Amino acid sequence: MQPTAEQAAFVEALEKLLSQIPQPSTDGQRSFFSEAADSALEAGGMLDAAGFEEYGPLAAALLVDKVARLPIVVEAATSSLIRPLVCPDWPRPIAVIVGDMAGAARFLCQARSVIFLTGGQARIARIDAGDSLDVSGFFTYPVGRLANPDACFARSEPLGDRGECMRLLRIAVAAEINGCLQGALDEVTGYVKIRKQFGRPLGSFQALQHRLASAASSVAAARLLTFRAAARGDEAEAVAALGYAQDCATRIVYDLHQFMGAMGLTLEHPLYRWTYRVKLLLSDLGGAYEQLGRLSGMTWGETAP
Repeated sequence: MQPTAEQAAFVEALEKLLSQIPQPSTDGQRSFFSEAADSALEAGGMLDAAGFEEYGPLAAALLVDKVARLPIVVEAATSSLIRPLVCPDWPRPIAVIVGDMAGAARFLCQARSVIFLTGGQARIARIDAGDSLDVSGFFTYPVGRLANPDACFARSEPLGDRGECMRLLRIAVAAEINGCLQGALDEVTGYVKIRKQFGRPLGSFQALQHRLASAASSVAAARLLTFRAAARGDEAEAVAALGYAQDCATRIVYDLHQFMGAMGLTLEHPLYRWTYRVKLLLSDLGGAYEQLGRLSGMTWGETAP
């Protein structure tokens, strides 16, 4: 899926902006939410691209992919894919709660709005700092819960078509997984070029080259499915994109950590900044099993063998 000239120019401007964002230090941090990157993307109008015809959802998916490659965390996915098309007047950052209102959600402690996709409804509410509790634990994403979910839901407003919100959310999560995998793959590829074993760089061993090539091919395929789903607006393609990204991610993460050896099991090396994010996203919206099962029902019908 090739971007238009306008979309390519958008990506070029985005990359220039991201290159100026300061990177976090390697000190065993557990959360890498970047206020600087979040503010820069919002101030530059980058998160509103999906609402402009010349850019559209594909530009937003490109943005999410590029941002997720960085060793920092930004609430870009919902703000760039859902907000401009569904709730442009609501403040961000935005958290999304799917299903159980008492469940944990990414960015809830930073959010100024929360989207509820529960009980067949799509609703949205403003939240203040006191409405959420930090339960991040050991994640590179900041994670929170609502202190009083019933009260927050009671003051929420209808958001519109829940199916459309879910379609855009699937594209957003898929793009974020793809970007994280690419960031991790780039980090490991650089490492095996300089790390020597038996007097040779690890990257010179053919077996390792084959597995890296397989990982790169899978990430490229996942990215193509995601960008196609964003450009075409088809629900089945969004389901397929997320299902494929979640399905191949486990194998890729396993391989990347194995290539790092003992360093891949420590917090001294930044690989976990990407792979921990991927592991959290693996279960989003029911995981690969839910997506691929839904896709089979959409393609062949519920009664198909």
